[in-house]
Amino acid sequence: MSASVTALASIGVVVLVCVAAYGYFLHSPRPTEPRLSAPVTVDTITVDDRTRAYRAFVPADLPSGSPLLFVLHGSQQDGKTMRTVTGYGFDRLAERHGFAVVYPDGYKRGWNDGRTAAVTPARKEDVDDEGLIAAIVERFRQRHGIDPARVFVAGFSNGGQMAFRLAARTPDRIAAIAVIGAGLPTPDQWAVAEPKHPLPVLLIAGTSDPIMPYEGGEASIFGFQKRGTVLSAEATARAFAEVNGITRPPISWPPTTPPLEGDGGADGPSVIETRYAQPGKAPVVAFTVSGGGHTIPNPDYRFPRLMGRTDRTLDAPAAIWGFFSEAMQPADPPHPR
Repeated sequence: MSASVTALASIGVVVLVCVAAYGYFLHSPRPTEPRLSAPVTVDTITVDDRTRAYRAFVPADLPSGSPLLFVLHGSQQDGKTMRTVTGYGFDRLAERHGFAVVYPDGYKRGWNDGRTAAVTPARKEDVDDEGLIAAIVERFRQRHGIDPARVFVAGFSNGGQMAFRLAARTPDRIAAIAVIGAGLPTPDQWAVAEPKHPLPVLLIAGTSDPIMPYEGGEASIFGFQKRGTVLSAEATARAFAEVNGITRPPISWPPTTPPLEGDGGADGPSVIETRYAQPGKAPVVAFTVSGGGHTIPNPDYRFPRLMGRTDRTLDAPAAIWGFFSEAMQPADPPHPR
């Protein structure tokens, strides 16, 4: 065999290996979009002399006074991506339960969250993302009659950190937050004042997250590009419980002795719900996904394997909206069943 043929064969092997690696670690099948009663719209709004884009789903004949949900993407994503990686779950829930859902685009694919170590263009340029949320709320109040007292925020990764900032800076404008794949910055890492006002909070964290360490410490992109230190998932939940004035010990369901170990076995990662609750106090709920990665648990979309394992046993959008629905009830929420 000639040297040229050998070289071509070697190149072919390398190409096949690269294609196989891409298919295994990076490829993720797109879920089927649901049929909805109204189209998903794309619109823009000007805030602080910047044109900002967002996607939104408003069910047909949405009653006046309905809730509004913001879903904030992670860094290097956008609103369109966020709809996909949540398996379009929030759209289905909005259709079924009667609320509007908005997927804003972060500035240059990122948010101006509250961490000093954040390196997004939005953070570097001090973009007014708080103003963006407020402006969209007002637009939806005028156009669709949403209830400004029932505005909820769910965020993933950088979007979760943005939700923390909103909880710290504008707790009077949002009714509750849900955060996936993000821990509270340690006290020395806050670029703004820490959360000090009671607010219902739901947290979802994977024990094998390669970016946001479950046990706390240095957040990074697979060990590179450090993003500052964060509290552990448990300490994040305790911090919010303390802010909310909850003194009772938490209850976990199903009962477990932390930390969870392994990847959950053949049936997938196990999920533990820990609830901090007390009459008259805003609740804090934390879902721990054993073996879960930097992903959003849901039954319809698998994140690229490079991000770790996607749990299919927990439907994060459904759990989040269930929690927000509890927050809208006048009675104290029940303990896990």
